[in-house]
Amino acid sequence: MSDHVLEISNLTMRFGGVVAVDNFSMSIDKGEIVALIGPNGAGKTTAFNAVTGVYTPTAGKIRLLGQDITGKRPDQITARGIARTFQNIRLFSGMTVFENVLTAHHLRRTSNLFSATFRLNAAEEKSQRADTEQLLRYIGLYDLKDEMATSLPYGKQRLLEIVRALATKPKLLLLDEPAAGMNPQETDELGSMIRRIRDEFQLTVFIIEHHMNLVMDISDRIYVIEFGKQIAEGVPEEIQNNPAVIAAYLGVDDE
Repeated sequence: MSDHVLEISNLTMRFGGVVAVDNFSMSIDKGEIVALIGPNGAGKTTAFNAVTGVYTPTAGKIRLLGQDITGKRPDQITARGIARTFQNIRLFSGMTVFENVLTAHHLRRTSNLFSATFRLNAAEEKSQRADTEQLLRYIGLYDLKDEMATSLPYGKQRLLEIVRALATKPKLLLLDEPAAGMNPQETDELGSMIRRIRDEFQLTVFIIEHHMNLVMDISDRIYVIEFGKQIAEGVPEEIQNNPAVIAAYLGVDDE
């Protein structure tokens, strides 16, 4: 049996005549923080969308803890243990900070319509509310629990998305450009938080990020793609010194 938490084999995504991801393979082991980087338009978010069921791959296989999840619906994949944040923040705009996180807990509820109607699920609801409170305290957002989620500063909205993802009790956490819009101090704090979340929640983390300082600081391994194809894989030091990666980001002279 495979020891990989996530295994992607020969993933291809075509949209008409455009090949967004081209025969891409990778794996992530338990407890790793692995980054997927590449220039804009390289196919990173497309790969994330295939893993989380937003897209059905044109070809290839995706396995979570050895189980084939290729082409399953997003809710089925979340229930199996994958949670994600988005490049463009997707909070529930009509809900408070507390309600955003509590709603995510409902994925794991065991009650049905009958038990909810007759308040037979009171103990479960109480437990979920307590867990929501604990998560908000942990991430430093408890004092804002009654604020509307979309009224928060941008950086705190990013953190709230991460808390909401944690509320689904994932085994694998996917972060799509979590430092986007953050200032340098917020980015440093985010890096420390991602490592702390990995350790204390015993999670595996898969991250897309353009802030190279953050990527190099927190990643155990890095995959690099360009035009949908993998061009490099290795530890941060190897990636920093890889000629193909340098050329992809900085370009090369025609001469």
